Amino acid sequence: MNFFRLIRSGIDVQPLAEEVRSQEHRWLADTGRQDRIAAQRDTNTIFLRSAVPRPDLHINENQESGLTPGAQFFPKALGFMTEFAAEMNCLLSRAVIVRLKPRSQVLRHIDEGSYYFLRDRFHLVIQSSAGSVMMSGGEQVQMREGELWWFDNKQFHESSNESDEWRIHYIFDLLSVEYGDLAVNPLVVPASTRRVPALQPLSSGSRSVESRQRDLRTLLFSAIEERGILRGGRQRLVSPNGLRNRWLIDTRRLLMDPVFLDNAAELFWEECARFLPFQIGAIETAGIPLLSAILLKSAGRGTPVNGFTVRKERKTYGSGQAIDGVLTDEPILFVDDILNSGSSLEKARAILGQSGRNMDRVFVLIDYESPAGEDWRKQHSVDILSVFHLSDFGLSLAHEPACRPSAAFRNVWNFASPDPNFFHRVPKSFPATDGTRIYFGSDSGTFWCLDARNGSILWTFKVNTPGHKNLWSSPALHDGKVYFGAYDGNVYCLETLTGQEVWRFIGADWVGSSPALAPELGLLFIGLEYAVEGKRGGIAALQLNNGELAWEHQTRRYTHASPAYWPERQLVACGSNDNELFLFDANTGEAQWRFSTGLPEVQASVRHAPAFDAERGQVITGCASGMIYVIEVETGREAWSVQTGNTIYTVPLVVGAKAWVGSGDKHMYILDLARRCVRTKIFAGSKVFGPAAFLKNRIYFGACNGLVYELDPAADEITGTHQLPDAITNRINYSTETGYLYALTYMNELFAFEPA
Repeated sequence: MNFFRLIRSGIDVQPLAEEVRSQEHRWLADTGRQDRIAAQRDTNTIFLRSAVPRPDLHINENQESGLTPGAQFFPKALGFMTEFAAEMNCLLSRAVIVRLKPRSQVLRHIDEGSYYFLRDRFHLVIQSSAGSVMMSGGEQVQMREGELWWFDNKQFHESSNESDEWRIHYIFDLLSVEYGDLAVNPLVVPASTRRVPALQPLSSGSRSVESRQRDLRTLLFSAIEERGILRGGRQRLVSPNGLRNRWLIDTRRLLMDPVFLDNAAELFWEECARFLPFQIGAIETAGIPLLSAILLKSAGRGTPVNGFTVRKERKTYGSGQAIDGVLTDEPILFVDDILNSGSSLEKARAILGQSGRNMDRVFVLIDYESPAGEDWRKQHSVDILSVFHLSDFGLSLAHEPACRPSAAFRNVWNFASPDPNFFHRVPKSFPATDGTRIYFGSDSGTFWCLDARNGSILWTFKVNTPGHKNLWSSPALHDGKVYFGAYDGNVYCLETLTGQEVWRFIGADWVGSSPALAPELGLLFIGLEYAVEGKRGGIAALQLNNGELAWEHQTRRYTHASPAYWPERQLVACGSNDNELFLFDANTGEAQWRFSTGLPEVQASVRHAPAFDAERGQVITGCASGMIYVIEVETGREAWSVQTGNTIYTVPLVVGAKAWVGSGDKHMYILDLARRCVRTKIFAGSKVFGPAAFLKNRIYFGACNGLVYELDPAADEITGTHQLPDAITNRINYSTETGYLYALTYMNELFAFEPA
């Protein structure tokens, strides 16, 4: 389903229901919702968090919310919502308890406006004897008591209560902390209260440059101090890692003020005109208003300069560019509002590096002078020009959470496969190496063999198939052969030295799965996909020497997932889009058991390979519902499980008594397999589709923000990061021959890097 997702079930809602029943008289304390909104006429509402009073703003554009006076009587309700928001790395916005009359309905409507556009809507069913029927975007579900659901309220939706009792739901909105800086209302300051000193025209010769700069600095300083610094004592401020902040500098609201913006641009030219010629770049979003003002002023000065912007994430449509505008040959002067850890600038630097360009200088309004920022500028020898320092405002980072380690690696070489598919930001072909060569497939339909030392092309093999996926299968190596599947429906075996085809299996319509090899059995295991209704997929064993089919188990839906093989037990595990994980006898293909990961109508397909925990006799898999299942190999029964906040696309990594499983909820989960619990989870700042790898006694994985993370497997701590220009959705690899690590981005660009 596209518009509904069951997040949790079996929640004990009786204490929550009792709390609501104890405050029965509050249902009619505020009838504004049912009085003013026709679609809600059959409802009663208890407001816990509502929009702050702003008569100048339409309610659907009002970004800020706060607790209502009646919220104090519902600590359990607020506790549940707040804790769930923290788990999702989100901020709690508006929240209500709503009951719907017996035999009535909420009429068809849609929630429009920037408030709803930024947020996700959740329903927890507190009371519903017959189940709550809800429809959105043409899909229908029946929500039961104790179930927590996400649904898309940006589609036309409606609901009904078909029982003879009131239906009661918690309804609340969550905002990702990534967008927290956008959820601030524009500040209205009457002109008469602004303490802005009158400025002399800059063309006047009666005042010195130093005097003009002093006036500009005074105006900017006052604006930041009075309107840009938010204090935690007055409102809840949340850092990117979910902790509370004592303060926050929000320059974005100031950069929408024309007076502030004009004078910031003027101060830029007072400081930077001496470096002409140059071109100016900025990263979205805070740098864009400043860049625009600087460019406009450059034309007025008679010294027009070229400008460009760098996207934090590449466009998934159109030309898919990461840079908007055209780069010229002039030196690059980058602008931004603040410099803290340097992570945003490092992402921009990595993207510029794809074009063979460097940042020569950076202009910022405020330099936090953080240890991470200091390391960044020293490592890359970037000249920082700042208007203010954090200490100018009496603030410091002394008690703030430590910044993540700065990058400890350097790129040695990179190779970009042509014609990448930038629409699908998913795991593709993981690079494989035999030490001196590295192999991988690409969206262009070319299978590459490169020299692992320098990235030069040794040979290529072309798959002739229309479409935009082509080669997503990860290669497997054995005895001078490389094996992989392709979306032309074939499985290939090639000579590793020459790329010469040895055999091909042509029995499928598409192959996105990756092979698992059993050399001692002479077999290769792989998932297959078909264009035949009712026989959409299969899990097959092929003969390694000639590609002939040894056995196949058919599935109703596609089998994109890859198998895992346990040599000691000669068992094969593989999932499918049937919402099932299968275990087979590797020799005969006889099914030992099948494990259900969810009901057919639930998105719980297994997307990638599972992993065996040989020591405990278990198999671990993730699925699209966000669940991680640990299953007993002997019985096929669930041993235990973990609910994450989003789709699992990664292959689990098992080392000793731990398992590393990345999630689309932006965390790498570290499981304690002996104690059957989550040992910890590491926030990666972006979705984790790239599986973890155990290399050089360290754990490495990539994330969709382009960062490679290095972890200490004993301490479960980040020991280093390396920024690449695009999302890393594939497994990191390593060659003992070269000493290089290899990362392939979803844009089919392969990077070889090493410790700096």
